[in-house]
Amino acid sequence: MKKRLNIEEELNIREEYYTLGVELCDRIIGDNNSTLKKIVIFIGGESGSGKSTTAICLDKEFNKRGITCTTLHMDSYYKLPPKDNHQNRLKSLSNVGAHELNMKLLDDQIIAFKEGQKSITVPVVNYTENSFSNKELDLSNLDVLIIEGVYSFILRNADHKIFLSRTYHDTMEKRKQRTRETYDPFVETVLEIEHKIVSPLISDADFIINKDYSIA
Repeated sequence: MKKRLNIEEELNIREEYYTLGVELCDRIIGDNNSTLKKIVIFIGGESGSGKSTTAICLDKEFNKRGITCTTLHMDSYYKLPPKDNHQNRLKSLSNVGAHELNMKLLDDQIIAFKEGQKSITVPVVNYTENSFSNKELDLSNLDVLIIEGVYSFILRNADHKIFLSRTYHDTMEKRKQRTRETYDPFVETVLEIEHKIVSPLISDADFIINKDYSIA
C-alpha cells in the first residue's frame, strides 16, 4: 500500500496542474521507465507558487504508471512549529532562512533512500496544533522521492529539479486564502528575504514552470 504524507491544507487543484503532472512525468521517464529507480526530485520556488500542488499531481501520475512515489514536504522539517517559528522571526529577521530547517536530517534521509535503506522516520507538521509528530516511512519498494519546499534546491543529491517561476508578488491573493495559516503583513517582509535567497536558484533548474503552467 502506498504511503502518502500530506500537509494539512485544502488544495483546490486546477486541471492545468494535472496536465503539468503528466507532462513532467513524460519528460522525466522518457521512453523507458525500467531504469527509473531511486530517483530524487526537488520542487522549489517561492511561497504560494504551487510547489505542493505540483508535487501532488506529479506523485499521482507516477503512481498511476506503476512507479511508486511519495513526497516529503519541507514545512515539516522546520526546527520550530509554525507559530513558534513566526514568533522567532518577529524577534529578528536574521532568523529567516534555510537555517530554520533541519536540512541535515533531510539530506541524510535522501541519502538513506538512495542507498536502499528500508525505512526512515519523518516529521509531520500539524498547523492546527502547532506541533510535529513522527511517522515511519517505508522505503523498501519506493522508486521516486519528491522533496518540495522553498529551500529544496539547497539540498543535495537531486536527479531532477523543478522550479515554479511565480514570485511572492504573483501569489499574494492565493496565500491570503490558505487555510493553514493566518495572513499577516509581516509575512511579506519575510517573503522578500526568501525571494532574494530563492529566486537565483532558478538557474539550477532542469524544468522551469511558467506562470501559464507550461514547461520551459
